[in-house]
Amino acid sequence: MSASIRSIRSSSTVIRRCLLAVVLATGLAAAAAAQNIRSHYVSKAEADGTIYHTLPCTLFEHDGAGDLTFDITYKEHRDGLATINFTCFMERATPIDSVRFVAGSVLLSGPAEKIYLEPDRKRWRHRYTFRAPVTSVEAFFDETAEPSVTLYAGDRTWTYRVKRAAWRSYAPVGYRIFEMIRLNEGK
Repeated sequence: MSASIRSIRSSSTVIRRCLLAVVLATGLAAAAAAQNIRSHYVSKAEADGTIYHTLPCTLFEHDGAGDLTFDITYKEHRDGLATINFTCFMERATPIDSVRFVAGSVLLSGPAEKIYLEPDRKRWRHRYTFRAPVTSVEAFFDETAEPSVTLYAGDRTWTYRVKRAAWRSYAPVGYRIFEMIRLNEGK
């Protein structure tokens, strides 16, 4: 066998291996992107529409105050508003009056209704709720954005910054959940 034929066969083998590597990498990437969202929400069919509830998720933190955890509830065929509940910690029991969730150009904001305040060791646990359009909630979960949550109490503010690794992991899940809700409601 001549050297040129061996060289061609060797090049052909290298090309096949490269193509196989590309196909495998593409398959693995697709499998990673097709995340299982079922473990992140619960739903219940009722006579007047399905109710969806995302499980609590901690994606934001504040230096010195701690984490902010939130969950979202939405009922189909109501008013198009999702209920966003959130829990945060503060040094003092300071009732807040409004909240602002921002991710890129998406803004979820409104008056915050207090659910409870309770002492938790040396801090205070705050639990609040507010409502936002479900279409904006879906758009909020943009994994390329760097979201933040700002709490307002009169002229005082507290800003909770996103935990980047947690956001990159959860944002596609949150988006997929609300995409599913939108598609199911459009039956």
